[in-house]
Amino acid sequence: MSRILVMTSPARGLLYPVVETLVTLRRRGAAVHVITLADEVVRMQDLGFTASALPPELNDAHPGDWKGDGRRSVGALTDGLIDRAEAEFRHLTSTVSTYRPDMILTDVSATGAQCAAEASGLPWAIWCPTFLPLFSTDGPPIGLGLRPGTTRAARMRDVGLAHVSRAIWEFAFKKKFNRWRLTHDLPAVAHCDEPLRRAPLIMSFCGPPLENRHGDWPDTVELVGPSSWAPPTEPDPVIDAITDPIALVTCSTELQADSALAGTALAALEDSGLHAVVTTGALDPDTFTSTANSTVTRFVPHEQVLATASVVITHGGMGITQKALARGIPLVIVPFGRDQRDVAVRVHAGGSGVRLDPRDLTPETLRAAVSTALGRTEDARRVASIVSAEGSAVRAADHIERILAARRTTGAVA
Repeated sequence: MSRILVMTSPARGLLYPVVETLVTLRRRGAAVHVITLADEVVRMQDLGFTASALPPELNDAHPGDWKGDGRRSVGALTDGLIDRAEAEFRHLTSTVSTYRPDMILTDVSATGAQCAAEASGLPWAIWCPTFLPLFSTDGPPIGLGLRPGTTRAARMRDVGLAHVSRAIWEFAFKKKFNRWRLTHDLPAVAHCDEPLRRAPLIMSFCGPPLENRHGDWPDTVELVGPSSWAPPTEPDPVIDAITDPIALVTCSTELQADSALAGTALAALEDSGLHAVVTTGALDPDTFTSTANSTVTRFVPHEQVLATASVVITHGGMGITQKALARGIPLVIVPFGRDQRDVAVRVHAGGSGVRLDPRDLTPETLRAAVSTALGRTEDARRVASIVSAEGSAVRAADHIERILAARRTTGAVA
C-alpha cells in the first residue's frame, strides 16, 4: 500500500480540485493523509483519508495577494509566499518524519512545502488549479489579461513580455527566496519557477478552451483537465423553490475587493426577470441588501444552482468558470485580479461570455452585459463540447501512480 502525504495552502480553491484525485487513489488502495484547513479536516476524514490541520500561523494566513491595506501586487503575493514558507517547510518536514510517506503532493502556492518535498528525497508532485506560473514565450504572460494570438506580432509581443514579466518576478522574489533556501541548505535558484520545474510531476487541473499545452513547458507537465468536485451537500430547499430563471453571482472565496460585484448585481438584476442567487464567499453576506428577486448567502451548492442557471456572473475564479463552461452556461466575468483577467479575456474570445472591466461596473453596464451573454448561449454550448470535465481525477491518479511505480522499480525519483 502506497502512503501519500498531501499538504495544501490555506484555501479551499486549492484543496477541492485535488480531492477527487485523492478519492480515486484511496479506492485504488493508497493511504492518504491530508494537511489542510482546520475546518476541512473532518470532511477529509469522512472521505476516508487521515487528516490534520495546518498550524495556526498557516491556517489563518491569506494565501493570495491581499493585504489589509487593500494592496494587490506582485510584491504582496511574493511576500505572502515567503511569509508562509518557513512554517510550511517545518510542518511538512516534521510530518514526513512521523507519517513516512512514499510520495508527497503539494499545491502550486505552497512554496515552503515544495522545498520541503524537494529536500526530502522522496517522489513528489505539484498540482495547480489555474494557469501554471511557468516561464513561457508560447503565449502571453499570465496576469496581464492579454488575448492569446498566433500572428507574428502576437508572438513577438509574447516573447518580449515573457522576459519582462520574469524580470519583475525575480526582482520581487528571487533574492529573498534564495536567502531563505540557503538557511535549509538548498541550492539557490536561477529563476523563480525552478522549484516547480524540479518536481517529477506537475498536474494542471485546467485545459481547453482556457489553457493549452505550451511548447516550451517541461515534459513533467500534464494537463489533466478541470475537476468539478464539490463537498457533498443536501439540496437547498430555498434554491429548489425558485421558479424564475436564475443568474448565479459569485464572489471569491479568497479575500479580495470584489464586494462591488455582488452589490451591483443585486441592483442590476432587480425587475430583470432573473432571480439572482448571490454567493458572497469571503465577504459577509449581511453587508448586502437582498431584493425581492434575490437570494444572498455565503455559500450554496453551486452544482445545484448550475443545474438550472441561465447565466453566471462572476469574478472569474477558475473553478466556477470551468464548471459553467462545462455545462454550456454563458458568463459575465468582472475580473478583480490574480488570474481573473486572463480567464475573462479567454472566455470572451471563445464566445461563451462577456468581459466587463470593474472600472466600468454599474447596474446599467452589468445588465447590458447579461443581455449580451444570454445571446451567446448557443456559443457557450458549443464551447462545452471541448471542455474535458470528466476523467481528470483518473488521469491525475494514473500519473501519480506512474511516479510511484518508477520509484519502486528504480529506487529513484522518475
